Amino acid sequence: MMSEPPVRILRDTFCTEDRADWAPHGCGGIWRRRQTDGILRRNGVEPVNLEAPLPASLPTRLLYGLRMKRRLGSSLQWTRRSLSAADRSFRFYRHNARRSGLAPVALLESGSDPVAVAALKDEGFRVVAVLEAIHSLWRDRPNPFTGSYPESFFAEICALSNVDAVFCISREEQWLLNNVGIAAEYLPYFPDEERAGVLLGERARRRARERKRTREFLICATRGNTDTLTSFIEQAEWIRRAVPEGHAIFNVTGYNTEAIKDIWKDKRFVFHGTCSDQKFRAVRRRCSAICLHQRQGLGSLTRIPDMILAGSAVIANGPAARSFIDMRGVFTYDTLRQFAELLEREISMPPVPQRPLELENAFFASLSLRPRPLPLPLSLNLADAVPE
Repeated sequence: MMSEPPVRILRDTFCTEDRADWAPHGCGGIWRRRQTDGILRRNGVEPVNLEAPLPASLPTRLLYGLRMKRRLGSSLQWTRRSLSAADRSFRFYRHNARRSGLAPVALLESGSDPVAVAALKDEGFRVVAVLEAIHSLWRDRPNPFTGSYPESFFAEICALSNVDAVFCISREEQWLLNNVGIAAEYLPYFPDEERAGVLLGERARRRARERKRTREFLICATRGNTDTLTSFIEQAEWIRRAVPEGHAIFNVTGYNTEAIKDIWKDKRFVFHGTCSDQKFRAVRRRCSAICLHQRQGLGSLTRIPDMILAGSAVIANGPAARSFIDMRGVFTYDTLRQFAELLEREISMPPVPQRPLELENAFFASLSLRPRPLPLPLSLNLADAVPE
């Protein structure tokens, strides 16, 4: 008897593994997408990437842009660039919604595109926004449709009010959306089954090699927006004030950080820059914990549950820890004295965190699809996967 083919649904994605910011250690957007893909496949549903539509004539593009402006009003800027982006988005999502063999359900990794929501709803689709962040809060990157903050934030709220369900990656963003009238749910990040297996393997190797180490810590830096750069500068200053020279080593790794390596020009820091996965894992195994420091940021730091699962503790200030502030193995500080005391502590390997299975199942239930469970390559009970 032939097995029934999986249900196929549309899924947009803004992070692809062939992009530059993927190399060499991945990025939070990719890991979040892999998590939601894993939830779908666990229930016999296959996510389908979007494809580009055929080109349209200039009069047609202009007509669609003007129609969307009339329909969306202040959510769309009255500029040539904005109208052109609205035309492309409308034709793009309408084309994909009309492809054959798809269930009328779409996952949006962002709710910031009001045109996408409108086009999908026109075609009778159920639209679920699974946010990796509230993108309109990224003030250094204006939205092509709605412009800069705060107009972009108001437009994103308007777009999200028209979808069928919203899932946030952090409790802080859930709280914010609920306070402006969006009934948002919480879906915390947790690595997909395949990545979880890789990280558990690192934990097992770390356990086998556990021994008295020199005091080494890890800093994972990625040259990105100005918020991140400001945080790295502040973190380095805190370390200089809290740690005497020769007392500890802070290993700095990060994609494309060579241009900002002067931040860590000090004997306390060993700068590795862009390095291979193999070297990154070797450096990480030497370190008792990863140090994270932020003043502001979007979404949540997917690096935290990844590190805990791999057996590394996390030392973070409150804004960096965010939704993971109560996770075992995460040690938080708010003052310089607290930070210095944490760096002096003997930190053992944290326990294996548990997959938020009930919340992942609630996310799938929101799609209103009947599940057809498939066998999994890895037990979801991670506590049984690696003996304590």
